[in-house]
Amino acid sequence: MTQDSSGSGAPTPRPLWMRLLGLRRREGGKLPFAPTRWGWALLVMLVAGIGMGAFAEYSMQPDFCRSCHLMEPYYQAWHESTHKGINCTLCHFEPGMEGMLWGKFQASSQAVKFITQTYGSKPHAEIKDTSCMRSGCHERRVLEGKVEWEVPTSRGGRITIKFDHTPHLQETRRGKQLRCVSCHSQIVQGQHLVVTLDTCYLCHMKDLEHGRHEETIGGCQSCHEPPQQDIRLATGMFNHLEYTSKGVECQNCHADVIRGDGAVMRQTCWNCHNREEQVRKYDDPPFLHKTHVTDHKVECSSCHVQIMHGIDVREAAHERAKQKGAHPLVATDTGSSCHEKMHGGPAEIYTGTGARGVPDMPSPMSRAQVDCIACHKQEKSSPGTAMVVGQTFTASEEACETCHGTKYKGTIAAWKQQVQTLLTHAEDRYSKAKLLVEAAKGLSTEDRATALQLLDDAAHNIRLVKLGQGVHNVNYATAALNVAVERSEQAIKLSEKSQ
Repeated sequence: MTQDSSGSGAPTPRPLWMRLLGLRRREGGKLPFAPTRWGWALLVMLVAGIGMGAFAEYSMQPDFCRSCHLMEPYYQAWHESTHKGINCTLCHFEPGMEGMLWGKFQASSQAVKFITQTYGSKPHAEIKDTSCMRSGCHERRVLEGKVEWEVPTSRGGRITIKFDHTPHLQETRRGKQLRCVSCHSQIVQGQHLVVTLDTCYLCHMKDLEHGRHEETIGGCQSCHEPPQQDIRLATGMFNHLEYTSKGVECQNCHADVIRGDGAVMRQTCWNCHNREEQVRKYDDPPFLHKTHVTDHKVECSSCHVQIMHGIDVREAAHERAKQKGAHPLVATDTGSSCHEKMHGGPAEIYTGTGARGVPDMPSPMSRAQVDCIACHKQEKSSPGTAMVVGQTFTASEEACETCHGTKYKGTIAAWKQQVQTLLTHAEDRYSKAKLLVEAAKGLSTEDRATALQLLDDAAHNIRLVKLGQGVHNVNYATAALNVAVERSEQAIKLSEKSQ
């Protein structure tokens, strides 16, 4: 209130706007207005509001997320990802005011846990499909049809995988409704929301037959086509189209390229759950997948044993087999303990190793990474006999013709004859050398030791070719037998020195 200028002494009412803003007239001061108590209260509320608004805005920025030290790895992964220009909240909060408020509440809860030291060592966050497909982000992803996804290989190359989001997101896969984060996950440390092939392999290959009859959902070429370009092998240039155009299936050459069964062990449940009634749900897969995959973001690899796929997984399995003492080519993780020596000879001949005095000389098929079962397709026993003693698969020319046509017609018989002729000659020279060395009484101790070593080398190579079926690698078998003949001749010459 101010005094009336007419001199009547009656106070002049303040205008409404001054009362609302908490201002009064100030007589004789430099400033014409001064705040009332209501004005001071408004000022405090305004400053507090601006501060809270600024903090709220800052708390929506990625830099705020790293305030908690345990978030630093995730921040760095985001900072190096393709989403580095997108605020965390655009993904982690669902679209709309309700989604933002619920997200802020959850974030506040996490902040309280961090301050009170009640947080876990691994943050858990879920991203809904509506966040991924909001306007301006990936809203057209399901309409794009098949896209090409380039994946680096362990050998330094790249392979192109064809993928269609529509059936994976809009249809059930194996009776399960997938979400974006079912495949785009955070299971690889240092990478942010990347697709890991482990999830693909689990869906496409679990509970199917592998080994001799590779099976995958959709088949090999539903995901990747044969290489279009020539591939340089140790045996020369190779073009897949020459063979696939004849109807040759991928598994005719590239068998045994899937390892692991993707099983879930019951004890895995106890990693997260501590109540017996929860673990009883182990035998209810539909419920488990709806709860863990559809309703919540639980990584498939958290429960399932890994399935590996690729040409290089066979090599990894071979290395593990070597460590177990089994032959790398034929041993498996489940059968090597009983049958580790059954096919060691053929495997060594095929891979061009094991002979003495001969450099490693893998067969062309081995260099091309063709598995044994690509040639051994013909059943040896009748179905009734196989039920009792098991089935053995033998090689035949028909298997060759599947890939090579009639180019090698009659070759197997010729190879067998070639190896057998040289084997007979090597055995003859070895037998003669052995008799002469045993009969040579005048050999010095040093010469006898040398002769016995020569005979041992010759016997080893003969045995390897004979039991390993030299036809698996004719050139290597020929070289090994030639060395056997040479060592036998050297032993004969030593025995003749004593006469």
